[in-house]
Amino acid sequence: MKSIIVGLVVFLVMGGATVVPVSAQEFANVEYLCCDWGPAMTTWGKTNEPPQFNETEEEVYFLKQVGSFTRGKATTPNPVSGGRTREIGHGISVYLCKMKPDGSGKTELKELWRNPNYPIDTQGQSTWMDVKRKTHKIAMSITYAGNSITGLWTMNLDGSELKRIITPEQNEKHLQAINHPSWTPDGQWIVFEEELRGTRPNQHRIAKCDRDGKNFSRLTEGPWDEQPAVSPDGGTIIFGHVGDAKTGGNYLMNIDGTNRRIFVNPNDKRKGHHSGAYPAWSPDGMKIFAPSMGIVDAITGQKLLDRRPIFQGRQGTCGWSHWGKLGFIGFTISGIRFTPPELMESEKLGSSHLIECSSSTETSKW
Repeated sequence: MKSIIVGLVVFLVMGGATVVPVSAQEFANVEYLCCDWGPAMTTWGKTNEPPQFNETEEEVYFLKQVGSFTRGKATTPNPVSGGRTREIGHGISVYLCKMKPDGSGKTELKELWRNPNYPIDTQGQSTWMDVKRKTHKIAMSITYAGNSITGLWTMNLDGSELKRIITPEQNEKHLQAINHPSWTPDGQWIVFEEELRGTRPNQHRIAKCDRDGKNFSRLTEGPWDEQPAVSPDGGTIIFGHVGDAKTGGNYLMNIDGTNRRIFVNPNDKRKGHHSGAYPAWSPDGMKIFAPSMGIVDAITGQKLLDRRPIFQGRQGTCGWSHWGKLGFIGFTISGIRFTPPELMESEKLGSSHLIECSSSTETSKW
C-alpha cells in the first residue's frame, strides 16, 4: 500500500520498545481522494442555519484522509531492522472538504469517520464521488477499506446526514463492491458499477438503486461493464466495456438498460477499443470525454479534440474526470488534478504528503 498509515496504526510498538518523549516529533500523513465539482458554498458552519450556495460558481468537493503519529527514538533497537526509531499511530480521520478551482481556500467541512477499523487503501482508485446539484447531495462509494466504511453512501454537501444506503454483501463465493456512482438528474436514482470480487475473473456489472438504496436492479450482466455516467438529461448511460478489439470500448444504453450499443468513433478504423474507461459528459450533454477517445460529439461520435491530458510534459489519464464549467477535475493515485477544456497541461491541486505538526492534534494542515 502506498500509504504508510496502516503501518503506523497497526504497528504501534514493536518488540516492547518505548519512545523517548524528549526527541519525539508529531507528524500527519495527508492523502487526497475522490472529488467532483459542486455549487460554491457561500455560507457554512453557522449554528442551526443551512448552508447557502451560489449556483453560478463552482467549487471542488473531495475527501481527505489524515493519519497522525509520533516519531521518536526507541530505548531498544527494532528486532527486525535494528534501528532505534519508533512510530506510534494516534489514529485515522476522513474528512469531507472543499476548495476553489485553483486549489486555494481548502476547508474541512466535516469529519466523516474517525479511526475506522481499516483505513482507505490509496494504492489505486478506491473512492468515488458524484455531486447532484439539484438536491445538493453527494453519492460516494468506498471499495478498499474496513467494512465499517465500505459501500455506497449519501450525504449533503456540508457533510450532514451521512447515510450508508448499501452495505456490501459477503458470502463464501464473493465480496460485493460498489464503484463509480452516478446520480440521475432528478436525484431519485443512483447508477453504479457492482463488482463481485473473488470470482474468476471478477464480475463487473452496471446496476442502479433509488436514493435510499432500495429497488436494486442490474442493468447489464457483464462480465466486465464498468464506470457508468448518466447523461445530463437523464436518458442515457455511457459506460466502459472490456472486450476484444471489436467489442471492447465505450457503450451507450437507455437509462432502463435497453438499447445497448457500442459508441464508435467513425474515424477509428478499429471500430472500438479493447476497453473503455472513465467517460464523462459535458455539462450540456452534447459532448463526451474519455481518455481512450479524447472529446467526441455525443450524438455522432465524431472526434472533436484528439488529445489527452498532459501531466508534467507527458500524456496520461486523469482518473474519473468530472466535466465542469471551467474544465475537468480528476483524481489519480497521485492526488487531485485540474485540466483545462483544451486538455493541455494539467495542474495538481492536492497531493499526498507528510507534514510535521506542533502537536498531535494539529492534523488539518494542507
